Amino acid sequence: LTTLCERINGLRAQYGHDKNFASLFAKSTLCVRGQFANIIESAYWASQAILEGNQIKISIIFREREPSSNIFHFENPLPLTSCNLVKLGSALESAFSDICICSGKDGRLEIWGLRMRSPSQLTTDLWIQVLGPGNILIISNGRGIAALIGSQAVFIDPGSFFGAIIEKVFSNGTNIELNALNFYKFNTLLYIAQAMRAHERGGTLLVVPGDSAWRKSIGHPVIYSGGVNFIEPTFTSEPSSAKLTVRDLFNLFQKATATQDESFMNIRLQIFDQCNRIGRLTAIDGALLMTYDRYIHCFGAKIQAVDALDGSDEVRVIRPVEGDYGTKTLLSDLGGTRHCSAAQFAFDQPDSIAIVASQGGNVSFFTRAKSTGELLVIQNAELALMYEGISGVIWNLSQFMERE
Repeated sequence: LTTLCERINGLRAQYGHDKNFASLFAKSTLCVRGQFANIIESAYWASQAILEGNQIKISIIFREREPSSNIFHFENPLPLTSCNLVKLGSALESAFSDICICSGKDGRLEIWGLRMRSPSQLTTDLWIQVLGPGNILIISNGRGIAALIGSQAVFIDPGSFFGAIIEKVFSNGTNIELNALNFYKFNTLLYIAQAMRAHERGGTLLVVPGDSAWRKSIGHPVIYSGGVNFIEPTFTSEPSSAKLTVRDLFNLFQKATATQDESFMNIRLQIFDQCNRIGRLTAIDGALLMTYDRYIHCFGAKIQAVDALDGSDEVRVIRPVEGDYGTKTLLSDLGGTRHCSAAQFAFDQPDSIAIVASQGGNVSFFTRAKSTGELLVIQNAELALMYEGISGVIWNLSQFMERE
């Protein structure tokens, strides 16, 4: 907890002195160590609860009371307890709903309202998200900081996860191209993975280049085949937009967010809606296959092996947490048929990415390392999916600027 508080305070100070962030990330309400412990403990025990046969989803925001049309204010604040969190959690049907808490006059934490927000809303406050029983994600200033995974406390480091995916999404075949269009492709993958996780039915997404090499890895006939292009027309119809550097796009986001530019926000909402539709299609038994440009070829598809892997074959499993450099694991230990099939597809199609969301909410990415050909499996990818909408986009952009 001490280290966690130090990192959050350090991040606040960093944003305060960084001209790129100062105008976007207002100073959020400061949470002291004792309050932190209370919030995490209450959220942890609430995450274990089942109400009328349903797992409770809880999102907690630590911020001072504020007048707002999208917040239901309690006339009499409630004490922060796991019991009250469970009761209110049943009202949070949307992924964009939060329980608002703050410090009361006596210093004790209290629940003062329920908030609805837009995917485009900038969130900089301390944010606790319950991802599943015993699994809690801690976010601050638009960035995933730490998590509880069962009985293990970890700090988030998305570097290995982003690195494995970037080289596929941003590659033109030989070089990595850090431009605005490729960044949009990358971010939509994260949105779709979020949508896959949200429907809680499990699903598989196969993302491939524009050629037809993938066809030999799909069994025929495919019942739901055809084609539709979900790429955003307004963005791609402007040649100048695709040539923007990541820094140019960061400045564009900064300006549009500060001014709440309506047309810009509408484009983002349109993309978000399209990604939700794609994510819903993965709930159908089988895999959905699309290109990096979001052209959907089919869904409900069955994966077939080209160069069959054996259960005794090894893969490298990585988690987006600090100190995790990957461990060798047998293919047979990855999970059920869905995970093994995705691993087989990623192995046979080295330029592809396979994404699997389990019914329990865990998300895994499968791909092959370009340098070694090693099959990589990124588990617990839900910790790095950036649930915080536009502030997550801004954070991702800042990481890519460091690579330019």
